[in-house]
Formats: sequence, C-alpha cells, structure tokens
Amino acid sequence: MTFLISIIAYSQDNTSQRKGLTFKGGLRYLGWTDASIPNPDDYDETISFPENQYGKSLKVYAGYFVSRKLSLNIGVGLERYEGMSANTAPMVIQGNYYFTQKKNSYFASAEIGTQLTFSSDALDKGYVHALSIGKEVALSDKTGLNIYLGYNFQQSRYEHENKHPDIIYLDKINRKSLILGIDFVIF
Repeated sequence: MTFLISIIAYSQDNTSQRKGLTFKGGLRYLGWTDASIPNPDDYDETISFPENQYGKSLKVYAGYFVSRKLSLNIGVGLERYEGMSANTAPMVIQGNYYFTQKKNSYFASAEIGTQLTFSSDALDKGYVHALSIGKEVALSDKTGLNIYLGYNFQQSRYEHENKHPDIIYLDKINRKSLILGIDFVIF
C-alpha cells in the first residue's frame, strides 16, 4: 500500500501542468551567422560580407496547449545582426512538441514567419524560419525554462528603388545562424 501511494505521489509531482494558455519570453544568440546572396553570378563583382557576423534576439510568445504535449504560439521579437548592421522585427507562428507529459521533457520546436519593417529604407523585409531541439527545466508546476539549440534562416530584401546604387547587390541577403536560446515559460 505504501508503495502504491508513493507511486501516485511521484507521478503527480512529476506530471507537467501544460494546459490552456501559455506565455513565454526569451533571449537568443544567433551565432556563427553566414550571410550570402542567393545568386552571386548575377553580379559583375565579387561580393563579400564582414567577418564575425552574429545576431541577438528577444522574443515573446502567447499560445495555447492543444494537448499536454503540443503548444501553438504566436510570437513577435526584435533582432539585431552585427556585421551588416541589420535590425529586424520577426512575427512568427511556432509549434512546440514535448516528447513526454512529464516535467523536464525534451522538446522540438518549429517556427515560420515574416519580418515587420519600421521604415521604407530598412533592410528587413522578408521571411524567417527556425528549427530547434531542447530541454524543459521545470521551476514549479506552472513555470519553467526552455533551453534549446537550433537553426535559424532569414531572408531580407532591400526595397531600394535605386535610392542607394552603391549597395544595389543587397536585393536579397540570406542569413543562416546557429541558435542558442533560453525562454522563461508560464504554463
């Protein structure tokens, strides 16, 4: 009987409270960024990008657990890429799948979206997608940290209309980055 009670108590303590609305916010380091243009043969000159490209990202999400293992989220963020000095504001739809219902589960995440622009001359119109894998670290029944590693792809377009002929090759820039991230999550 004691054994049965301890199993029930352990399973209640170890079961996540993932249900209903969820909110999270976090920081990402977009390291080892590779910047390139899609069609380098279309240009008369060799195009190179500065070394040490990397980015920083801050995102917030609001979502809903459609099951104890799957959440769907809408997120907005601010990103700063160094090297080419680009600021972006992605707006994404994200899905998180937790491999178990228990606390401290591993998870996979995918997101896709677009980038908002704040000025007509900005180099930030385009799209973004990311794939990540990580581990949930439960802080309590309703809070936790998601720590993850992933891949981020961003394509930016420069809507120049010949305003800057010296950088006309920036019609499109692809940025591929490794993501190191941590989110604070409220279940």
